[in-house]
Amino acid sequence: MVVVVAMTAFGGNYCEAVMVLVGVGQHCGVVWIGVRKWLMVITDLYKMHKQLFSEGIVKILLETFSSVASHAHQLSSQTILQLKLQRACSILEISDPPMVHFENESYQNYLNILRDLLVNNPSLSEEMKIEEVLVSVCEEVLRVYLDCAGLQFVKQKPDNKPVLHWILPLGSAKKEELAARTSLVVSALQILHGFETDSFRRYVSQLFPLLVDLVRSEHSSGEVQRVLSNIFQSCIGPMLMRM
Repeated sequence: MVVVVAMTAFGGNYCEAVMVLVGVGQHCGVVWIGVRKWLMVITDLYKMHKQLFSEGIVKILLETFSSVASHAHQLSSQTILQLKLQRACSILEISDPPMVHFENESYQNYLNILRDLLVNNPSLSEEMKIEEVLVSVCEEVLRVYLDCAGLQFVKQKPDNKPVLHWILPLGSAKKEELAARTSLVVSALQILHGFETDSFRRYVSQLFPLLVDLVRSEHSSGEVQRVLSNIFQSCIGPMLMRM
């Protein structure tokens, strides 16, 4: 019966109906709860036995967390699929699947394990260049947040002309999504704020434009501005004073 309803929503297209039911399954917990428990088991194993894990095992763990986070982001970025899911959920009279929540939790798990490696296993972190990976993931989180905040990017042109940025007014749906993404972007900013001075200096050239754009962006919570203020005062300010 549910398949018939989903097919009705999409003009009798069976494949699309199946995709919808996958999303509905996530809503019911069939997919997401399974993935979540799987990641929790992996995380617990890491916490209990991390001193025994070889570089090869750690690499596999990181690839797993990275793949889950990337897949979650792809799902939440597919606007057409989300519209179809919303339409089907409306017909079935159930709430929409928690795509953004899935993405947030996936990235948070990835950030947590990277930060733990950086802090508690410096020798392995240096061998695997964990600091660079952590900064890259933080950058990705900031860019996704900025895109949600309505900040549009134009890439630097070869002739070194100024990069144009503009901010568009947010609709109610985007404001809700921005609020949902706030905790993750705050976590990423706090990780960057916790870097040693020398470490932060190595990445300031790539982070500074993103931080400036965050200052210019719309936010649903004052927590983002507070963490940004701390970064500019304790990390960037002292560097400028020494120039």
